[in-house]
Amino acid sequence: MSFTFLHRAAIALAVLAAAGCTVKSTDAPPLSGPSGLALTLNVNAIPDSISQDGGSQSSVKVTAIGPDGKGINALPLRLDMFVNGVPQDYGALSARSVVTNGDGVATAVYTAPPSPINGLFGTCSGLPGNCVSIVATASASNFTTANPEQVVIRLVPVGVVLPPASSPTAAFTITPTPVNFNVPSIFDASASKPGNGASAITSYAWTFGDGSSGSGKTVSHTYTQSTSPGNAYNVTLTVTNDRGLTSSTTQAVSVDASPSPTGDWVFSPTTPSVGDTVRFNADAVKPAAGHQLVQFTWNFGDGGSGSGFQTEHAYTVAAVYNVVLSALDDAGQKVTITHAVPVASGSPVAVLKLFKTGGNAIQADATASTAAGSASIAIFRFIWGDGSPDTVGGASSASHDYGLGAGAHTVTLIVTDNASPPRTNSTVQTITTP
Repeated sequence: MSFTFLHRAAIALAVLAAAGCTVKSTDAPPLSGPSGLALTLNVNAIPDSISQDGGSQSSVKVTAIGPDGKGINALPLRLDMFVNGVPQDYGALSARSVVTNGDGVATAVYTAPPSPINGLFGTCSGLPGNCVSIVATASASNFTTANPEQVVIRLVPVGVVLPPASSPTAAFTITPTPVNFNVPSIFDASASKPGNGASAITSYAWTFGDGSSGSGKTVSHTYTQSTSPGNAYNVTLTVTNDRGLTSSTTQAVSVDASPSPTGDWVFSPTTPSVGDTVRFNADAVKPAAGHQLVQFTWNFGDGGSGSGFQTEHAYTVAAVYNVVLSALDDAGQKVTITHAVPVASGSPVAVLKLFKTGGNAIQADATASTAAGSASIAIFRFIWGDGSPDTVGGASSASHDYGLGAGAHTVTLIVTDNASPPRTNSTVQTITTP
């Protein structure tokens, strides 16, 4: 097919398209003397409106009329399809090359294409549907002066015609905030809208700015400092609706280290002694919101250690110990809390008071003596200092008579508690009789 033919066919189609999609046959001009036209083509389609269902058909009839007004026999013709002035296959023709019969008529069958998958249709002469132009052109070399002619077939939509749709709207939220490293964040695109003329969003695609991606309306993502250096990331959501239209939105997300746990720990008794069981309690240490504590490590300052938010320890030597608690949360954040724990020797306190009861007799009173911690005084020993036997027992007071031994007398008190092992202490007092 020559360039001159294609050029003339395109010009003729443009002229026809400018006149609209209304289908009309071109009648042969009346013969009135010599004519510059050696050929006239009439193109008709019956019917000229068919369903676009992949099976409906229209019969295309081309009539070739010579300058004498009679049909031209054995004329080769070329049939082509155009959509919006662009040559393309849209449907199917039973033949592209046809030849006229003795009446100057050639025929072909046009079959409609399937309905568009997305249901989108344009308009044809102001009506819903698509227009397909079937263009007939004489292809014999001695008919290059003939103009191409066309017929327009309207493809009618099958079922419901969907109106034009608008793009969807992409929107998302992030929880919890602020976003922290090593803490899962939930990215929720539920606020996205499918757009006018669309019924649903069919695809949610995420990029998190750290090289990773995801899909789905709601996704979880965790930023880690080891794989995501820095702390600023552009998160992009792209949504696609059921009409094939897309939209994107981007949010700048700042990611920081998670706050450390806070709080304090206590111990009891607050004045422990050697051998006492000291109870340590870190129940008041709390993680940041959205986290949980996963480890408690205690250093008791004497080489001993413990674990758990509650623990116990007994000291064997009196001293002041720096006890250190390290609490770790699930984000890898740690708090270290130190307190001084004074541990007394635990020995009981011996208190002795002496009273004259007449002559050289006295009363010794040790009831003010005390034991440390939870212990109690189990044994009181009174040593009179005159060679007489000691008074020993559980009684906190005792009497003694120095007889004729007037003068200054020294009394010693030794107290022993019920701890294991027992602890002792002593005191000395002097009294003069009579």
